[in-house]
Amino acid sequence: MKFTEQNKFALALHDVPMCAICNKPVERMESMYDINQYQKRFRVYCHGQMEEAFLSDMDIWNADSIRMGQAFIDKLPQPQLEKEA
Repeated sequence: MKFTEQNKFALALHDVPMCAICNKPVERMESMYDINQYQKRFRVYCHGQMEEAFLSDMDIWNADSIRMGQAFIDKLPQPQLEKEA
């Protein structure tokens, strides 16, 4: 199946991302097109927090496929590289 560019933009990111904190779909997701920056803005809400990500037209144009990742992954505790004494 050959995708036209219009279909590629329409199909990009219709999934709902998973929350890394609760491992469930986020409570709410918004997407809007920013005509000034030529990019699509995504906002996800879960646990009373909001996270925002951007995807440029060029990224969408050049991608074979686009999938949602995990939201709030940077809020999880990260292992420390330094050894504590």
